[in-house]
Amino acid sequence: MPQQVHRSATEREPRRFPLTVSPTLLGLIGSLCILVGSFGAGWIGDGLGLREWFPIAFLRSSPDLTRLCTMLLIVGGFLLLIAWLRFRSSVSDNDASLRRVIRTSIIWALPLLICVPVFSRDMFSYVAVGRLMAAGIDPYQHGVNEIAGWYSLGVDPFWSSTESPYGPLFIAVAAVFSWLGAQTPEYALFLNRLAATAGAVLMVVAFLKIAALRGRSRAFVAWMIAANPLTLLLFIASGHNDGLMLAGMGFGLLSALKGRRILAVVWIALAVAIKPIALIALPIVALVGRPSTLPLSDRVKSWALHGALAIGLVGALGLVLGLGFGWVTALTVPGAIQHWYSPLTLMVGTVRGLAELVGLDPFVFEVILKVIAFSIAGLVASWLVITKRPIDPVLRLVLCTAVIVAASTAIHPWYVMWILPFAAVAGPWRRGQEHLAVLATIFFTTVTLAEPTDSFFEGPYTRIVVASITVLFALSVLVWWWRANNVSGRAVVIAVPYGQVLVDRIVARRERRLQQRTESAL
Repeated sequence: MPQQVHRSATEREPRRFPLTVSPTLLGLIGSLCILVGSFGAGWIGDGLGLREWFPIAFLRSSPDLTRLCTMLLIVGGFLLLIAWLRFRSSVSDNDASLRRVIRTSIIWALPLLICVPVFSRDMFSYVAVGRLMAAGIDPYQHGVNEIAGWYSLGVDPFWSSTESPYGPLFIAVAAVFSWLGAQTPEYALFLNRLAATAGAVLMVVAFLKIAALRGRSRAFVAWMIAANPLTLLLFIASGHNDGLMLAGMGFGLLSALKGRRILAVVWIALAVAIKPIALIALPIVALVGRPSTLPLSDRVKSWALHGALAIGLVGALGLVLGLGFGWVTALTVPGAIQHWYSPLTLMVGTVRGLAELVGLDPFVFEVILKVIAFSIAGLVASWLVITKRPIDPVLRLVLCTAVIVAASTAIHPWYVMWILPFAAVAGPWRRGQEHLAVLATIFFTTVTLAEPTDSFFEGPYTRIVVASITVLFALSVLVWWWRANNVSGRAVVIAVPYGQVLVDRIVARRERRLQQRTESAL
């Protein structure tokens, strides 16, 4: 009788297209789908001549073609995600693997360099803010609706009257790009994308150097941040400037690890001058290389010196550019919106509903709840900075950033990238921690792909239909990955901060109930 060969569940499944094509080719196909889809469904302002280019004009000439392009964007994004997940099995801790990951990341990124802006209209805001600055109008005092033609440029009307949330250095760079593209806004858009791509590249370089310095797997770090779909979709296809900020933070951390404290502060100051939220890293960087038992008085002195130098540099830059310290108020701008998946948004919605039910002003309770949430986040972050427990400084930064992000009603997908690069180099990862990072990537990639497009389907139920299709794709990918990797839900929960405590309490409660039932039966 022939010996029976046992195969895993994934081996017994029929070999479908995404599982038979090599990950490199599959990701390239995904990027090309996004490129073509962006021509018909990406964001383009009504006043841009790019709309008249034949491939774009043709793909926008009929509703059916624009619907097809919208689906290409979604399918392309999920092909990239599947390719990234499959590529993990070929990543090992050696230089050849590192080169393979970098080469593959470049192949996936190249088509996205020339796609129409998708999943976000922030690049149009960059151009408009640059025009505002070039016109001599303070972006920290006025919205982009102060300039003529802001709507035809493609700016999201929601942000048209909002003050700029960016630092003075980025506003100055945006002004130069807008000046160069004064007659042809497409040039300014492309320059902003090149800057965002350069930021992503510098971010990867910085964290690979940190990984080498700390003895972490550089190939794994490259897979986690360079080939990650969130990096490709958000920093290149969408052109967000967060890669530039993270590059400054990364090189600041690298300099601090090497003992070059002044250079570290300069890098952090440059990051703050891109996006002020980078201030989060300053007190942590000041502790790098210092013993965890350092007296609080010495810590305060270090923070004062680092803070004075960094804020002084950014302040001086703001004064030179005529912007002063308006960048400080920019920290509050993102809180103007709410995302359904934010824990604070869920609590705010519940409180608002209860207040309206009893006839009270819901706005007052919403403000109180936000103040409480930010206060708790501030206290936790302060404890993480002040505690003398032997916590790795990089891990302190990961936890501080995660706490502050979790306490906001606005959790944009790119906020995950404020955390993931630092987490990748914080320490050796357990299997559950890697699975947690993958779950976050799958979720926020899905959220990104569910964003409306410039040529969104017509009709009242279209967003529900497209969102449902996107969720079905996401669930399919999730189930496949979960089964293929034998993911343990318990290991994922334990990977969450204080997850082990939660699991222990659940187990102890079950044991008590079992014991009570046994005693009652006797």
